[in-house]
Amino acid sequence: MKLSRSLDKVLQEADSDLGILVTRTRQLSGLTKRFRSLLEPALAPHCYIGNIVDDHMTVMVDSAAWASKFRFYSQSIIPSLNALHPSFSKIKHIQTKILSPRYEPAPVPYKRPELNQENAAGLKTLADSVDDDALEEALTRLAQRAKQEN
Repeated sequence: MKLSRSLDKVLQEADSDLGILVTRTRQLSGLTKRFRSLLEPALAPHCYIGNIVDDHMTVMVDSAAWASKFRFYSQSIIPSLNALHPSFSKIKHIQTKILSPRYEPAPVPYKRPELNQENAAGLKTLADSVDDDALEEALTRLAQRAKQEN
């Protein structure tokens, strides 16, 4: 008797909300692949079918820029879409929604390193010993950025 079953098999047989969700996700994923075949190659990977209800299809896109590009010709692909697969046969309206951005940590603001008086004095000494006028001037300017001690 085989007791262990794959998670995939359990989810396929599940009569729960999770099983229904997994099945629907698989269906939409397969339809998305077919749908993308109608799109320009640059646009296709940025569009996903979010839902199909009656004669309405919701297309999810990565960003506002891709949404604009998709909306530009979304109505013109409806006849091709209707002929592509029976699931698309009744589609008359396409709604576009922008996916919420993935979480990315806020960038850490750049903070210029502080130069203490001791290092500034070393830079000034170095500037005084250099023969190149441009380098001497640059080192002197850098030395003047030292944090003033109180």
